[in-house]
Amino acid sequence: MLTRLLACVIAVAAVQDTGVLRIRLVMADASGAAMAIPRYLLLVSDNPSTIEPRRVRTGPDGTVDMKLPAGLYTVESDQPLAFGGGLFGWTQMITVTAGQATVLELNGANATVEDTPGVRANSGSAILANWQDAVVEVWTPTVHASGFLIDRRGVIATSHHALRGATAVEVEMSSGSRRTKVAGSVILSERLTGAALIRIDPAVMAATRPVDAACGAARSAPAFKDALTAIASPMFAPRSLTGGQVTRTTAQALFSDMTLARDSAGSPVFGAGGELLGIGAIDERDAGSRRWTDSWVVPVGRLCDALAAVEQKLAEVPPPSTALPVDPRPVAARPPDPTAPRLQAPTVATDDFDITLMTPRHVRDDAMIANPRYDFAGWSDYVRESLPVVMIRVSPQFEERLWKTLVRGAGATQGMAIPPLKSFSSNFLRMRAYCGSTEVTPIHPFIIERQVSEKLTIREGLYVYDPASFGPHCPSVRMELFSEQDPQRPDVKNIDAKLFQQVVQPLQ
Repeated sequence: MLTRLLACVIAVAAVQDTGVLRIRLVMADASGAAMAIPRYLLLVSDNPSTIEPRRVRTGPDGTVDMKLPAGLYTVESDQPLAFGGGLFGWTQMITVTAGQATVLELNGANATVEDTPGVRANSGSAILANWQDAVVEVWTPTVHASGFLIDRRGVIATSHHALRGATAVEVEMSSGSRRTKVAGSVILSERLTGAALIRIDPAVMAATRPVDAACGAARSAPAFKDALTAIASPMFAPRSLTGGQVTRTTAQALFSDMTLARDSAGSPVFGAGGELLGIGAIDERDAGSRRWTDSWVVPVGRLCDALAAVEQKLAEVPPPSTALPVDPRPVAARPPDPTAPRLQAPTVATDDFDITLMTPRHVRDDAMIANPRYDFAGWSDYVRESLPVVMIRVSPQFEERLWKTLVRGAGATQGMAIPPLKSFSSNFLRMRAYCGSTEVTPIHPFIIERQVSEKLTIREGLYVYDPASFGPHCPSVRMELFSEQDPQRPDVKNIDAKLFQQVVQPLQ
């Protein structure tokens, strides 16, 4: 008992001898408005120094909290901050008082202005602070990409390669915890410039400052080993920075050692001074069983050419104004229960299609089973995020089952002699779902594409819905499925609403 009491006394004394140091980094932009600087690296050491300095980084709101023993501390920059055309650094001493919160604000007034030629600067934090709200997510039926607001008329720039021929997309933007998704129409996507432009309702981002392309202004071309930074907007993650150096330049492209994630093509790419250099692009290539990804940059001059080409269209064609539902945030997956029965995803059939109702739990339960029905091709990363959603997979019917055909196609790529592939009804085109007489808007109308032979591509639907969209509250549930072969005549299927309740139970 005495030992335990002594331990408690020591613990209380330790708490009483510590305080909290909150560091906040804020700079004034060109208009004088305060701008928090995220992801800026600082060194904090006791004074006089007894150990190596602690390295801390400011959060999205420009602040960082540290619990420290009472005493005198030195807070200094790891690298100067490139901001507004200047380089700023800090060396500040602060006393941490036991049992209290001490606030140190770093700003332009207490900064040291650097003017040493060739000094290495941390411009990423300022770039992220300046433009993170302008960077958006772009969802097409087959891929996820990034994009950025480039014009107050609701123009979003992204990569031509990222859209893969899509003409209608979803654009999702976020500011803090607020997320919004709207319909977007592709007004230009061309291989010549490598750029693509999407039009959305300008009112949605009216308060967001567009990235300045400085079209028409004189600019120096990037040189070998110049630094560059991209702001990516990946799926289900905060905006992130990716850096690199220029390795080669041409009139059509800017090459670097920067690596963009597969879901982040279309990111804006900036120079060390914060100027826009262009659009990040990705080129995926296959060589036998090996796949690799090359990242490059569409030069800003090409983007300016694309903007000039759509001036008349912007004046004549009104933007779409449809608000769309957003994804629920991923939840922690429950640990598997070895005693629980394995869930089976129910399947119903129409004249032309098989319809499978599933949730991420169904996918996890069958993870150890070699079932192609739980392979989602380009949307596998999305499904793995454990979202509380209902997914409706629509697969074309074959003379022999679709999944056997896929296996045959895979064998053909390995040089195996196989019988000719059986024909199938038709590829999936689109779906409309109704709760009673009310059409339900999906969170995402995905398409799964599979190249099973040189001339045969199979397209399935993977429509994602809120779990509350269907169930006993619906007088009826009706699916209208459209095929590429007959895009005007739907294949209609009525589904028992109670079946949806059984499917969503694992999410509750």
